[in-house]
Amino acid sequence: MKRAVGLLVVTAFAITACAAPTPPGAQASPAGVPGSPAATAAAPAKDTIVIAQGTDAISLDPVKHTTFTTQNVLWHIYEPLVTRDAKTGAYLPMLATEWKVVNPTTWEFKLRSGVKFHNGDPLTAEDVKFSFDRAIDPETKNPTRANLTQIDKIEVVDPQTVRFVTKGPNPVLLFRLSENSFSSVIVPSKYVKAGGPDILATKPVGTGPYKFVSHKKDERLELEASADYWGTKPAIKKVVFRPIPETAARIAELKSGGADLIVNVPPEQVSGLNAGATRVDVVPSDFVMMVVFNTLQPGPLQNKKVRQALNHAVDVDAIVKGVMGGQAQRISVSLPREAFAYPKDLQPYAYDPAKAKQLLAEAGFGSGFKVPFISRSGRYLKDKEVVEAVAGFLQKVGVETELRFVEPGVWADLSNKKGRDGLSYPGWSGADPELVWSNILFTGQLQSYFSNKQLDDHLTEGRTTLDEKKRLDAYKKAADLIKEEAPHIPLFQPPLIFARNERLQWNPRGDEVIDLRKASFR
Repeated sequence: MKRAVGLLVVTAFAITACAAPTPPGAQASPAGVPGSPAATAAAPAKDTIVIAQGTDAISLDPVKHTTFTTQNVLWHIYEPLVTRDAKTGAYLPMLATEWKVVNPTTWEFKLRSGVKFHNGDPLTAEDVKFSFDRAIDPETKNPTRANLTQIDKIEVVDPQTVRFVTKGPNPVLLFRLSENSFSSVIVPSKYVKAGGPDILATKPVGTGPYKFVSHKKDERLELEASADYWGTKPAIKKVVFRPIPETAARIAELKSGGADLIVNVPPEQVSGLNAGATRVDVVPSDFVMMVVFNTLQPGPLQNKKVRQALNHAVDVDAIVKGVMGGQAQRISVSLPREAFAYPKDLQPYAYDPAKAKQLLAEAGFGSGFKVPFISRSGRYLKDKEVVEAVAGFLQKVGVETELRFVEPGVWADLSNKKGRDGLSYPGWSGADPELVWSNILFTGQLQSYFSNKQLDDHLTEGRTTLDEKKRLDAYKKAADLIKEEAPHIPLFQPPLIFARNERLQWNPRGDEVIDLRKASFR
């Protein structure tokens, strides 16, 4: 059995997330339609795209970051063994052309022949083994290492064949080996060994359609198409990423022609940008936004009644309507609504400030308390406004928040040191509880600020069997416990709203990955 074998429980989400229609008028007019630029005059050739994101790439080494803004750059330089179809969620060949399950804990992959890294080195099974050994090694300090810890070892069968041996049945292995698992890309072993462990951070080399050119921190990062790429050569020859944190500045750059594609367009700006020389694309995301409580530090947040009180204190529906323009979907637990085992029958905490005050009093905090609240500004759609709204609701029940908006590098440093005190506002994505809860709720994981042995047992049960019914049962118990323990305030799934030069032909994805492989200008 080859490519048909894989993650059976993930694909439904991708189908749902990418199938929603774009709002009327959001697509560019086809060439030749009266009134379109192509019909009135021949536009000059354009072979450079400028993409404006809210933040810069944190590192050019795939084992040194945790953000999709960084992944959007690195996805074009490095490649994984398999890729996911953005519309169907099916797993497709990339650096591996086929795969099979040898036994419940062993998967075998055949590599694509004739692939070369940007420095000319041929791709071999040794590079695959080296890449994953490096990503899993604790000494590497890979912040997404938790995604790969179920891999026991990687075996080289021959120069074009590699085997992954897992510590038990792994129902999400293919997802872990795709572009959605940031460090699961293949790097050139000889190049890294010769240049040292930090060489990729400033001089990245991969097998992707684009090669690294230059990077001026917090200003611009440039890539150019690789003439020796193994696949279809990209139509756009040069890619420039520009970090522009301010929404108004990104929009101004798009309108002036200084950018061709921008992210995180506010809902209220959609109609204005969906005309003239610009177009808007809106797609449902697979991201969940939440307020995370640091329950590992002594203080009020270690008390379950306090955490439940803060859930009752926040009017999430009002935030969805007033801040997100009604375009986000509320969630009852920190898991995408279309994910495998999402508890559709579980209701979110009701907005009840009186109940919140009662629970605070029962917990011994009737007079309230102060707590730090950390976030980024410009990373996610309306992130600053959401955080300020949450803080306002908490203030009404006597909880004072000390808001702190930090730069992406500071956030990454704090996250990598597990140093987000008090409350924080991250996002997470994944189409299976193993891809979400095992990272952000399992005891001891880098991104987890919570510990509960009973929950750990449920999550372990769900991740170590391929039996779908057993997994559903385990995750139902986990969801009920998560709601009861309230380690987060689960908020919503935001939409992804992009605006672009109307000449740009490009398909947005619900997982936030910006993919230019098939993009072009008309």
